[in-house]
Amino acid sequence: MYSVYTETYQDEEYEQLKDYYDSIIINQCDCSTENCDNINCKHGNNYVRDVQSQELVLNPKNTRELIYECTSLCACKEERCLNRLVQYGPRNNLKIIYSKKYQSNGLITTEIIPKGAFICEYAGELLTIKQAQERIQENDNKQKMNYILSLCESVSHDDIVEENKIILTIVDPDRKGNIGRYLNHSCQPNCEIKSVRINCPIPKIAIFSKDIIKAGEELCFHYNEGVKRKTNHAVKSRKRIPCLCDAKNCEKYLPSECHGRRFLVTVHKFSDRDENRVN
Repeated sequence: MYSVYTETYQDEEYEQLKDYYDSIIINQCDCSTENCDNINCKHGNNYVRDVQSQELVLNPKNTRELIYECTSLCACKEERCLNRLVQYGPRNNLKIIYSKKYQSNGLITTEIIPKGAFICEYAGELLTIKQAQERIQENDNKQKMNYILSLCESVSHDDIVEENKIILTIVDPDRKGNIGRYLNHSCQPNCEIKSVRINCPIPKIAIFSKDIIKAGEELCFHYNEGVKRKTNHAVKSRKRIPCLCDAKNCEKYLPSECHGRRFLVTVHKFSDRDENRVN
C-alpha cells in the first residue's frame, strides 16, 4: 500500500503526484461470462495457474509488457477472475531473519514458491524527485540505510527510448512500509520486480519469483535491474560498497547507483504499442 508523503511546501511535482494518486483507472474489462484468462480481455492473460500448487503465477506466454489487474469496475466476477493477484497482498509463510551472509536483516520463505509467484509489494511512501533527494541526503548525514526505490518506466519505439515519455515512481518504505524492504541484493537473484497497475495510474512495485524457490531460501532481487552498468572514471573512483551475495557472476560491489547501502533503481521499458494502456 502506498501513501503520499506530505510536506508544507507543495510544488508542481508534488501536486501532480497527488493528483495521480487520487485518480482512478476507468479502463475496465467486459468479460461478463469469462474468467479473464485470454488475450481478448483488456486486462487479462497476465497470470495462469501453476500445475502443482494451483496458485496464480505469471503467464510465461504473455506478450504484453504492462500488467493491469481487474477491479470492481470490471464486468468479470471476482470469484472467477484469474486476473487479480497483487491486490490481495503478500503471500503467507514469509519470515524476517538475520542473514549471516548479508550481515543484516533478510527475508526467507518457509515453504516452496513456484516460478512466477507473487511475493509481496515494495510498499512505502510515494516521493517526488526533490523529496527523494532530500531524504537521501538526510539519511547519508545520519548514516542511516536508504531503502528508496525508483521505478523508471520508459516508452520505446524500435528499442529507442523516448525521453519525454518516462514514468518515474519513487517509493521509500523506511517510515511506512512492509516486508519488501527486507529483500537483499543479489547479482543472481531469485526474484524480480514487475510494475502492476490495479485501480490507480501509479504502478504497484510487485516482487515475483524468477525461479522455483526452496523452503528456507533467502529472497533477493537485483537493486539495479535493467540499468546499464557504468564503467567511467567517476564510478571507478567513487567509494564502492562490497557485494556480499557470493553468486558466481557477482559484480563484487553493490550497483554504482546505490547511495549509502541502498538506493534502488529498476528500469522497465514498454513499446509504444502499449503506451495507451498506461493512461
